[in-house]
Amino acid sequence: MLDKNPLMIDIDVKQWANLHHVVLKGLREKRRIVVIHENGKVQNISHSHEVEVVNPIRKVTDPEVDAKKLFEANEKNVDLVMVLERSHVENYYNEVQSSWKVDEDLDEYMYRMYSLLDCYYPGIVAYPGPASRQFGLQWLLPGKVGYLQFKSVLESFADRGTAVVIAVFENKTELWTSLVLGVDEKGKISLITSVKQGIVKKDWREEYQDINRWVDENYWKSGLAIYMDKKDFLEISSSKAPSYLFKGLCDKGSIIIDPSTESLKAFVAKYRLHELS
Repeated sequence: MLDKNPLMIDIDVKQWANLHHVVLKGLREKRRIVVIHENGKVQNISHSHEVEVVNPIRKVTDPEVDAKKLFEANEKNVDLVMVLERSHVENYYNEVQSSWKVDEDLDEYMYRMYSLLDCYYPGIVAYPGPASRQFGLQWLLPGKVGYLQFKSVLESFADRGTAVVIAVFENKTELWTSLVLGVDEKGKISLITSVKQGIVKKDWREEYQDINRWVDENYWKSGLAIYMDKKDFLEISSSKAPSYLFKGLCDKGSIIIDPSTESLKAFVAKYRLHELS
């Protein structure tokens, strides 16, 4: 999905941060206790935010049980407990590094890297687990959407050789976040950027075509563009039925999709027929 060498250019830092905050959560953001041991003997135990660890352990007898006990004893100040056996971690990194292929998509490599963590249980343990769902970047979207689901959505609705534009507005003129993805002829994302602030002067609902023209002139032709306000974006992001809500907001005109693709039109129509049945 992501080209091995994508062009990332002119990304608006504030817009990117807003999107990241809603969609992704990284390991560094989690309050975590890390236990490093060798054959059960604890070499180091620390809290990522320099908080005192309650009931620290000196020996690991059962990594899963010990991680759970540490988590429960420190529940007010921790999101995650990691119990790592030094030799297992070294073997894990050796396998990850040796498996890299020069022509491989970057996201495929990253997905495999984090999926492999669970193969090293109980040498690498996370509580709550599993490790593959806690380490790295995790999706915060409803339904526990992950890499494979996002990849499927992009492949289903984006036409090759075009740009996908998503723009979310704080008010009538100011972009809260945006994303422009260039999908090449192989179906790989080879361009990642943001919409320039200031294109819309009075009201995005009347001027969104100016953004399409800006994308066409500066990058690739817009094949799919989705425009909405922040309130609707946040509501979709927290909904238990995001697809159904998305369709409803499109029908109401709250979300504007222009241009659209035949596959997305069929998706929206499917939900409309479901309502009528």
